[in-house]
Amino acid sequence: MIKTLIRWKLNEIMARHRVKGKDLANYLGISANAVSALRKAEIVPEIGGSRWELICLGINELSKIDETISPLDLIEYVPD
Repeated sequence: MIKTLIRWKLNEIMARHRVKGKDLANYLGISANAVSALRKAEIVPEIGGSRWELICLGINELSKIDETISPLDLIEYVPD
């Protein structure tokens, strides 16, 4: 049986863009603990489409590098 996994890459993306958790939390209007939980998730968390969009907008605005992201950058398909 083949298993698949869609891996959540928020932690990697935030590190690459040098975005701090507290800064993204302020942008999203949520607690730093909530962002920390999102960063630690290995599989895609159950969040709505508007939250995905806000995460991307926040990272793009707070990014220290000249590169924009889309929701697809936050996930990776890893066949088992």
